[in-house]
Amino acid sequence: MHHADMPPFGDATWQLVYTKARAERWVELNLRRQNFLTLLPLVRGRAGFQPLFPRYVFVGIAPEASARPIAGTRGVQYIVHFGTQPARVPTDVLVDVSSRMDAHGVVQLEKADPMDPLFAKRARERTRALLMFAEAGFRVKSA
Repeated sequence: MHHADMPPFGDATWQLVYTKARAERWVELNLRRQNFLTLLPLVRGRAGFQPLFPRYVFVGIAPEASARPIAGTRGVQYIVHFGTQPARVPTDVLVDVSSRMDAHGVVQLEKADPMDPLFAKRARERTRALLMFAEAGFRVKSA
């Protein structure tokens, strides 16, 4: 997603989906085709551009839309839940992530605060931080 095409965060309810391996872009496209809002931040890797959070895509559900089709979307393995409810991503987290993206949706990790685990150099550390924040209900705001 290009930064100029950033979705309006305020009105939607944002959740996190877990995808099949290396299917993040495919899932994002499939969700957008169903008129869901999506956010897939990328980082520059050895083999080109890769997702900031491997196997995860943020998806926004408009107030008048149903979230039911998300679980059946091709490439989606499941919606991240903690307990019986889907983990909801607060707008603050999405704004923080998107503010670090360039015009092509790429996050520059070199410029990020090294003390912020959500933007750590290693993908495993970023993903672990993302899940810890989700489990805590995303009450922890990144720097």
